[in-house]
Amino acid sequence: MKKTYTIEYGCACTVGKIRKNNEDNFYCEKKFRLDPDDNNDIVFSGKIKSSDNEVLAVFDGMGGEACGEVASLIAAETTMKFAENKDSYDEYLTELSDVLNTSVLEESDARSLVLMGTTAAMIQFNKEEIYIMNAGDSPIYKLIKNRLVKISQDHVAPGFAGKAPLTKFVGTPDKNGLNPYIARGPYKAGDVYILCTDGVTDMTGEEELEEIVSDMIGDKKPLDEIAKEIVELAKEKGGVDNATVIVCKILK
Repeated sequence: MKKTYTIEYGCACTVGKIRKNNEDNFYCEKKFRLDPDDNNDIVFSGKIKSSDNEVLAVFDGMGGEACGEVASLIAAETTMKFAENKDSYDEYLTELSDVLNTSVLEESDARSLVLMGTTAAMIQFNKEEIYIMNAGDSPIYKLIKNRLVKISQDHVAPGFAGKAPLTKFVGTPDKNGLNPYIARGPYKAGDVYILCTDGVTDMTGEEELEEIVSDMIGDKKPLDEIAKEIVELAKEKGGVDNATVIVCKILK
């Protein structure tokens, strides 16, 4: 039987410098932004066990659509309700993604909106493996030999010089369902994973983020401090969008 690991995480969420409202949200052990109108910065940390079969997630409400902050809140709340019954599941991100998509679509219909959506980037720590799921352009990275390797898959339209529109997101009104990117893999003590919204990567760039995370992990700073420094850097570099990040590490 695989050894049970402790996973430490740090989360930070900020509204940025340009936008008036924060359309980002997250999910960590029943914690998420409860009030979509509250734009105060959020920073915290925690620990989970691999045997908990827990999930960590970030959501980025679509700024170009109606009620993006509501869509990301629904995704976070739905994740909490679903995860409360997770003990009966092994890999549950496939089913969860369908539940998320249906929940956002139902709210969109209730509000008589043409479209309402959010990205999703999630990582599930199971006793045997990790599972990831993403829809949209909120990336998931793994730190490998001090290099950040993207292990998620962006869903954006090709051929755009600027910010490309999303081709897939939670709230997709597709008869075939959401069909997000889902992958699985092994993990070990010392592994580091990062989930973030594009408000982080658009401002810092992957190479700069890689350098920051490598240095910070090496300094053994608390992960909430690491997460806070990442979103603050995104604000210093322009802060055009909301920025949310979760840094998690498998403890030895």
